Amino acid sequence: MAGRGFHTSESVKKLHLARVASATDPPKTEHAIFISFADLSAFASTMTHKTASPSSPLVTVVIPAFNAEAFIGEAIASIQEQTLEDWELIVVDDGSADHTLSAARQAAGDDRRVRLIRFDRNQGISTASNAGFDAARGHFIARLDSDDRALPHRLATQVAAFRGNDRLAAAGSHARIFGDVPDGIALCALGDGNIKARLLDGLNTISGGTLMLRRAFIRKHDVRFDDHIPSAEDLHYLTSIMAAGGELANVDQVLTEHRSHRASFTNSQRDIAGPWLQTARRRLVSLWYPGLDADDVENIVIPFLKVYPGSTDAFFTIVRAVDKLVVAKPDDFGQDTSVVHEILIDRLGKMADIYRDNELIDASHVRVIRNFVSPTTRAAFDRFDI
Repeated sequence: MAGRGFHTSESVKKLHLARVASATDPPKTEHAIFISFADLSAFASTMTHKTASPSSPLVTVVIPAFNAEAFIGEAIASIQEQTLEDWELIVVDDGSADHTLSAARQAAGDDRRVRLIRFDRNQGISTASNAGFDAARGHFIARLDSDDRALPHRLATQVAAFRGNDRLAAAGSHARIFGDVPDGIALCALGDGNIKARLLDGLNTISGGTLMLRRAFIRKHDVRFDDHIPSAEDLHYLTSIMAAGGELANVDQVLTEHRSHRASFTNSQRDIAGPWLQTARRRLVSLWYPGLDADDVENIVIPFLKVYPGSTDAFFTIVRAVDKLVVAKPDDFGQDTSVVHEILIDRLGKMADIYRDNELIDASHVRVIRNFVSPTTRAAFDRFDI
């Protein structure tokens, strides 16, 4: 069910055994504690917002890490340097083949606020994130990518945003980009309705590495990462929060530094990201517009592809489907419908340019389209250069 997460018996079987150790334990495996995923989940289920002890930290930071030996120390140090000191850090070593666990243990030093979880084999970022979130004791849960750095005021600033809005379920921020690309700022969308609408595009919504969550909300609604999704997992997660009635926000400040490098998770997923982004878009359109049939939904997401169907008839079919969405009354999850329309019409315009350049449509086809679409879509075609 949308908004209830994706936890299944299959995903429970997938995670076999996890090795959990205090950051101060020596690196000998005989001193580690082995627990099953069921044991880890049972522990987490007792640590609800209502039953958290007075010693529970305000924030739990979770860092999923896979082959992150080179950068994990910087990520951990950036949490240790936070102006807000009431935190715990859980590093989930996702079956790394390098010395990520040793590097994390060394960076943690004697800081007992740091806990380490290690998988015996690689499970993927969704499963690693779920394990960290399940073990979290904080009132708020923040995620940081293993190759990124949190600026010193990140946790304090995001907690202040939550305290200023009881309905807020998830918040991110802008980020500074550094590494093997020119330094710059990645600006993210502001405002609940705007962010939710832009999940459709998948750009500049809430970056997974800047995410902070209200733990009571995600526990109440059983919001989880889908263990079967290797890419675009953050979009699916945010969609589940939206479906459960949660508000989204971005703090209008740079609070995290994203490192760009060839081995980064984002770069490693580029080849497979496209199909999973399309899956996320189908889910969004179906959630917002349950009256559209599966064929309409499929045609509505085609303009987001890099390669389009090669016929004029296919373009006409896509225009009809988009026009159905434009005139339909959506279910209200807080998304800004005008932004949804703007994104789709913009994509349709770019698609029309490609079809025109390949001599698949011309002005005569636009005249035909104008006869069967709504005034809103007709006005959009008036702006297209065909």
